[in-house]
Amino acid sequence: MTQKIVRTMSNIRNYMPVLALALLILASCKKEETNGTKAVFSYVADGFIVNFTNFSSNASSYHWDFGDGDTSIARSPQHIYRAKGDFLVTLTATMGTTESKFTDTVVVLGPNIKIDGDFTDWENVPYATVNEGGAGGNILGIKTFASSDFLNFYLEGTPEFNLAVMDIYIDADNNPQTGYITWMYPVASGADFLIEGNFDRANPLASAGSIFRHNAPDNGWSWQDIATFGEVLLFSQMKTLGGKNVLEFSLKKSILGNTRNYVNFALVEMDAGWSPVGSIPVSQQDTSKFLPLQL
Repeated sequence: MTQKIVRTMSNIRNYMPVLALALLILASCKKEETNGTKAVFSYVADGFIVNFTNFSSNASSYHWDFGDGDTSIARSPQHIYRAKGDFLVTLTATMGTTESKFTDTVVVLGPNIKIDGDFTDWENVPYATVNEGGAGGNILGIKTFASSDFLNFYLEGTPEFNLAVMDIYIDADNNPQTGYITWMYPVASGADFLIEGNFDRANPLASAGSIFRHNAPDNGWSWQDIATFGEVLLFSQMKTLGGKNVLEFSLKKSILGNTRNYVNFALVEMDAGWSPVGSIPVSQQDTSKFLPLQL
């Protein structure tokens, strides 16, 4: 009996190094599971506003790269993008000298613009351009946003701004050498389409005009009437906000045919005698060219 006990104890002593090593490995794994730094996040996008939720573990500091040139060190930041698109966002979580990175694609679709005279849809849309120092006459600034079916425009002007007569030139093929080349924009124009008519401030739905397709064999002034305002354009009421006249309108994208990436445009306001009283971007300067609109 004594011999068996001694032999058993001897066997245990023989296995002690193996048991110790196993316990050490188990403890090490457990420590890594409880103390390892792990970066991870989720997000919710609403228009251009994206709210990030940080689910990182065992980290004391954070660094966000939003994929558009902006960064943050907040734990769970809110970020406002300036354009729609897919952005690679990277979160780096750090604890001491240990760091963990997590990257995900954030899809920003942009705002749901409705042409209804409620301009809050445009709050986080950046200005496409602003006319400084009265250079654009009655027109002060413009925002643009393209949805899947419409090109949307938001205009700000002086108290005299009313679009009694308007010309909107659109370069739909991104080639300034095709279409109508206007002297008002010497650097780049090439209008494939012209929107011309009158905005009715009393009744926007009664605004009248036509959309024309350029059909000259060269870059001259010759157009084919292809649609009326009522068929492809929708205007809101013009309102006065902060001393500015404000208006939004949309154009059906399909009227422009096949488009890709961008179109370029210019808007010219004229008085009842067809004399220019405003333009955006600024016209009749050596640097004047059409303004791009991302699709």
